[in-house]
Amino acid sequence: MMSTIQNTKRKLKRKAKKFKLKAVMKNRFVLEGFYKYGDTDKSRFRRMFYLTSLHLSSKLGSVSGAKPRVYERKKYTIKPCVSAPESSFAKRQSPTLMAKKFLVNDIISFDIFDTLILRPFDDPKSLFFLLGEKNKCPGFKRYRELAEKLARQEAFEKNGTYEVTLRDIYEKLSRFVLLDIDKAMQYEIETELDLCFANPYMKEIFLQAKNLGKTIIAVSDMYLSKDVIEKMLKKCGYEGFDNIIVSNEYNASKRSLLLYEYIKEQYGVEKKYIHIGDNIVSDNRSARKCDIEPVWYKGVNPRGNAHRAFDMTSLIGSAYRGIVNAKLQNGDKQYSQYYEFGYTYAGFLVLGYCKFINDYCKNHGIDKILFLSRDGYILKSVYDRLYPDSNTEYVYWSRSAATKLTVNRFKNELLLRYIKYKIPRKMTIAKILKAMDLEEMQPFLDEAELTADTLLTKENYEDIVKVFTIHWDIVTEHYRRSNNAAKSYYKAAVGNSKSAVIVDIGWAASGFSALRYLIEDEWKLDCKVRGLVAGSTYLHDMDIIEPQMTNDIITSYMFSQRINREIRRDHDVKRMYGAFTEIMLSAPAPSFIGFDFDDDGRIKYEFDYPEVEGYSMINEIQDGIHDFVNDYTKHFAKYPCMMNICGSDAYAVCRQVISCPEYFSNLFADYPVNRAVGSASFETGSLGKLIENEFVK
Repeated sequence: MMSTIQNTKRKLKRKAKKFKLKAVMKNRFVLEGFYKYGDTDKSRFRRMFYLTSLHLSSKLGSVSGAKPRVYERKKYTIKPCVSAPESSFAKRQSPTLMAKKFLVNDIISFDIFDTLILRPFDDPKSLFFLLGEKNKCPGFKRYRELAEKLARQEAFEKNGTYEVTLRDIYEKLSRFVLLDIDKAMQYEIETELDLCFANPYMKEIFLQAKNLGKTIIAVSDMYLSKDVIEKMLKKCGYEGFDNIIVSNEYNASKRSLLLYEYIKEQYGVEKKYIHIGDNIVSDNRSARKCDIEPVWYKGVNPRGNAHRAFDMTSLIGSAYRGIVNAKLQNGDKQYSQYYEFGYTYAGFLVLGYCKFINDYCKNHGIDKILFLSRDGYILKSVYDRLYPDSNTEYVYWSRSAATKLTVNRFKNELLLRYIKYKIPRKMTIAKILKAMDLEEMQPFLDEAELTADTLLTKENYEDIVKVFTIHWDIVTEHYRRSNNAAKSYYKAAVGNSKSAVIVDIGWAASGFSALRYLIEDEWKLDCKVRGLVAGSTYLHDMDIIEPQMTNDIITSYMFSQRINREIRRDHDVKRMYGAFTEIMLSAPAPSFIGFDFDDDGRIKYEFDYPEVEGYSMINEIQDGIHDFVNDYTKHFAKYPCMMNICGSDAYAVCRQVISCPEYFSNLFADYPVNRAVGSASFETGSLGKLIENEFVK
């Protein structure tokens, strides 16, 4: 009896241990939080309570004592704007309303940084990373921040204020690293001038104030000199200030009220003042205490970062967030959700992928780039703008065409994609044959009692395959004409190139593999081809292209079995991550079906039914992509290192939106889709219906 009870206890303990292990290993957030702070000498009840709270925090994003990394917490909580365009929430007072306020005031005061002037970073200290490279000093950002802190502490001890100059800071910097102070200071000034740009919303308000003939002043708590700030304002198109007042020249700040008091002494306490700025304390509360009417302009970055990805490298991530925030949150314009989708998410992926393609071609001596339809449409458009001297071509290709053209080698692909994968759709044999353009196979199927109106099922699939196998020569002969047309087309596309790279989005690189076989083996064109994909994964066989990747024939940008494997595991194909990513690169054109010759012997291109309902959406998405690429490259024109967007950063931005199916069901509910190969005779559905079928089960 006693041994039975002990055995039962041991079994229960083992089960409890397994349950705990499974619960702890749920995700990295829970794992790190529990073993760092929860698996100590606490009681069993407290440990279980803490483990439960960690699981809640993985959904809600915070829990007392968990102390997760900022990006790890935000990965679970930050979501895109689902119900409306993000820019529609950037509610600002209209320039006209601001002009009415100006009418009753004598002096109009503007804050400068993050109000009149923006930088292409969500944290202005990210600029110090670039200075570290100019000064060839690893860790410069940390030293620069510490030097400013020490300089301000010393200033307070000596003068009772925290105001310092740029030289004060760099003299303290010598405590950590020895630099030519004048040269290092000039680097910072040059970089500030290079990167600053005007806030378009504030630019309009400034012009309104100027047209009213009011006295306009600019006021800043800043370590840069008045001359430098004046140059920055002039570069951004702000001219006509009555005065530019900088705190370090007066040993007084807005926050301490002393700078406001000085302004009122200079212009008269009897005058009416209005001040516009982003800081809730120095530009709002302090101004009000000095009887100055404040207009609080909440900064673009505090507002926008609530919707941005953070699991990114420090410098590129800050640049991405800063540029998107400046565009969508400044209050100047409201954009459509489709445009914002292109600007906020797709543009970053396209820019990074294009740079990756260019680097690959340089390193491998590639002399021709073939962008496969349709995902390659926007990629080629952006690539040609970035690298106008490259030899590129947009070529027609699709899984449907590849399946038919490679029947001499990949026999099973035709049977799988056109027959087996159609079983759940309850298609008749007549419809299947029409999609395959193989109606001449019907008599042979009739002999096997598989008539035209017979429904395709699991039970009769092997019987159909048997008929096709016996008469495979008819299949290959039927597609020979199309194969010859494709050969002529690609012979012209490849031209005299000896090495070419084929660019696609992914995921199993089936399009590239088929085309490589045709170009190098069947058609014997004198050109070696390699493949590039944005990401590599495949639901049915995760290692399907492992040999080609090992042999450097196929290379992936964001993730694969060989790079960023943790991202590959996150890329949930079953939850339509791949389909959502493909929408980013959609083209306003129908799907390509195949090649043929017309009556005059010229190559003819065959297309599926045009999905015109989605073209307007796609055009807006592509407008957003182009604008993001233009803005990003314009801001960092003098800093080519900023174009090096790693695949993990690109995916962090993608993941934020593709992991949110409600975003797509709201925005693209009517977007026409057909995920099956050979859809010409099938009914095209909508993305909304597809999402409902996939997620509501």
